[in-house]
Amino acid sequence: MKYPIGIQTFEEIISGGYVYVDKTELVYKLIDSGKYYFLSRPRRFGKSLLTTTLESYFLGRKDLFHGLAIEQLEKDWLVYPVFHLDFSGASYTHPEAIRNRLEVYFSNWEIMYGKNEVEKGFENRFSGLMRRAFEKTGRKCVVLIDEYDKPLTDAIGNPDVQDQNREILQSLYGVLKNADVNIKFAFLTGVTRYGKLGIFSAANNPDDISMNREFSAICGITEDELHNYFDGEVAVFAEEMEVSKEKMYELLRKKYNGYHFTVKGCGVYNPFSLLGSLKSKTLDNKWFATGTPTYLTRILKKKSYDLSKFNNGIFATVESISSFGNGEENITAALYQSGYLTIKGYEDDVYYLGFPNEEVADGFVRYLLVEYTGKDIDELDADYLQLRRLVRADDVDGFMSQIQYIMSQVPFESNDPKQIEANFRNMAYLMIRFTGHQVAVEHPVLGGRVDIFFETEACAYLIECKRDQSAQEALAQIDEKKYAERISAPGKRFVKIGANFSTVERNLTEWLVG
Repeated sequence: MKYPIGIQTFEEIISGGYVYVDKTELVYKLIDSGKYYFLSRPRRFGKSLLTTTLESYFLGRKDLFHGLAIEQLEKDWLVYPVFHLDFSGASYTHPEAIRNRLEVYFSNWEIMYGKNEVEKGFENRFSGLMRRAFEKTGRKCVVLIDEYDKPLTDAIGNPDVQDQNREILQSLYGVLKNADVNIKFAFLTGVTRYGKLGIFSAANNPDDISMNREFSAICGITEDELHNYFDGEVAVFAEEMEVSKEKMYELLRKKYNGYHFTVKGCGVYNPFSLLGSLKSKTLDNKWFATGTPTYLTRILKKKSYDLSKFNNGIFATVESISSFGNGEENITAALYQSGYLTIKGYEDDVYYLGFPNEEVADGFVRYLLVEYTGKDIDELDADYLQLRRLVRADDVDGFMSQIQYIMSQVPFESNDPKQIEANFRNMAYLMIRFTGHQVAVEHPVLGGRVDIFFETEACAYLIECKRDQSAQEALAQIDEKKYAERISAPGKRFVKIGANFSTVERNLTEWLVG
């Protein structure tokens, strides 16, 4: 079986004999039921493949759809003029980058459909191009815009460049409204819905199908599709892993499945990770290995975001996860739309969000550690592998000493004691979570909250940490509040640890075990 790893073009996948999970019934339903659409999905989720599938359809490439569902649904296979803008593959941190990218597209289109020298600005050139394309072909135009948001996301933290990029995009997308009479179909896709930057009002407010149950599986691979298309490959994988096929499905599900973009829609696998795993016959963190948006981790650190919320779950309304503004407003929306959080439940108009799977949970922790320590992940691995070994061995003084050692390398940049304490709490969460154990910060119990609680195979750990006080006071609080009596951990030995964190030394200074 040929896997289309890194191949995002429908024509290349079909012509090259690569495996293609047939989504064309949904593609036809999309085309047949509306005119203007927007779809948000995380990176590496098949957005570009979907866009090029639409392109091939509107170019009348019936030959590419042989044997697929749409072959029986479409009878005419008409050819339309297609304007496909793809903003991926470039960086837009310089003000001229977006203009250079657009100039290449527009110059090529003007060779095809003619140029009017009096048309100045991309919006006027775009409008003129669509009018001439309609006149030349007798058919309305199709506009496909892939990664529409990348020029905005790349410029987060640089407001001058982002404002310039936004103005260009607003004027460009505004053509979709002004040239409606010349447009057959328009489709925009990206990671993030920038609701507060005026992009969508300019683009004729396309129908946002990102949370539409009917199209929830238009990107990604469902459980049924995994079984129907890859059952033989899973069987081979199971043999190599020396497990049953049923166990192999379970391992893949825990690692790569779990994305839900609607409440009652089916869950889907990350296709990039799943296909990469089936090809290599390994269960690596493939999605994170391709890089993660650094602006997300920077914002989390800057805002002293309580990272333990990821473990406990985050509650949000549909409005709060549907869009965000300049990248530092509504971090929950950014995390959801980027694929780091997904819908786990819904009740009383409130969504319950959490990590979709082990790949995201483990990978995100690793990259947050890089942001907090300022070190490369390769530099960190040795220290954290040692910490993992000590925690799994229940070597209390050993792992507390290792936490102290790692913490001594963290550049606590703020002078605000509360922010220093928040960053310490987040580092403690990340370090223990990295060892492979579920950890709760500010764990609620009757009569109070335990600062840090986690369990190993043999022990249940209660860690109370004071700021600029003493380890003795921290340990005394655990006994006074009777935390150990109020937490259920059947068959495990309770280990009570009182610790002190100094905001002057910016590290653990002492701990006592009770």
